[in-house]
Amino acid sequence: MDILHGVITSMLTPFTPSLQVDEETLASEIEYQIDAGVHGICVLGGTGESLSLNWEEREQVVKSAVQVVSGRVPLVVGCFVPLEEQLITFANRIEELGATAMMLTPPPFYKSTVSQFQSMLKSISSGTKLPLVIYNAPKRAGVNLTGPEICQLVSEVHSIVGVKDASGGMTDLVKIGSSMNPRAALLQGMDDIFLPTLAAGGRGGILAVASPLPELMVNIYNDWKSGNVESALTHQLSLIPVMNAINREPMPILVKEAMKVVGRPMGETRRPLYEAAADNKKELWRAMEEILSVKA
Repeated sequence: MDILHGVITSMLTPFTPSLQVDEETLASEIEYQIDAGVHGICVLGGTGESLSLNWEEREQVVKSAVQVVSGRVPLVVGCFVPLEEQLITFANRIEELGATAMMLTPPPFYKSTVSQFQSMLKSISSGTKLPLVIYNAPKRAGVNLTGPEICQLVSEVHSIVGVKDASGGMTDLVKIGSSMNPRAALLQGMDDIFLPTLAAGGRGGILAVASPLPELMVNIYNDWKSGNVESALTHQLSLIPVMNAINREPMPILVKEAMKVVGRPMGETRRPLYEAAADNKKELWRAMEEILSVKA
């Protein structure tokens, strides 16, 4: 199943002014992303506020996404609720709806060992045919899977088709890129090291800043694939001020702010995510306006 590659947009979940899921805006934004040339869509991921949604709303988002995507690109669905029975039920439901894969982390708070996580993945795999993407997100899950541990998981759990790594560790990234079973795609989760990941053997990324700037991220990928490394590097380096600004607040607060800058607002975040500090919003707008002026 070698279909996860390139720029996979980590979609925001849009809300109406009353903070209900805004299906119309979600559909419009997915269409915009596909028209911009992205290679995949991820809903309910690290920028999708999935833990602020109930099960009915999560299914609502997936239904809307499946309808719009309509098989044109892969659709990855995040699920970070560490309750196996509910994970399996959700996996089977979204497979029925038309999702490509489900993405999950080691159970947050528990600081799972690799053997514990492997047992969890095998248990889930025994209850669903839906392929899995594992998300190495140490700042979210409280545990950092090493390169050898990730390669072990992919080797042992045959339903894994992708690994999103957001550890920021380039040494382990190179180990994964050179040693992991090619059945699974190595995907970057940190936008500011997308290009280095491609150079290390990665096939793409599930990327937050692709929401406001899909064309830029697609250009990095296409330039790299065509051998235009200098252009790819120029685009990659231009992102650093934007990512520095975005990372001043919890995800996805300032990614939603960036969508206001580009004129495609997605509403506010739900609590427990609050409005960004004024200085942080100002810095984000400055960085975004700078990158947009260069792009123009």
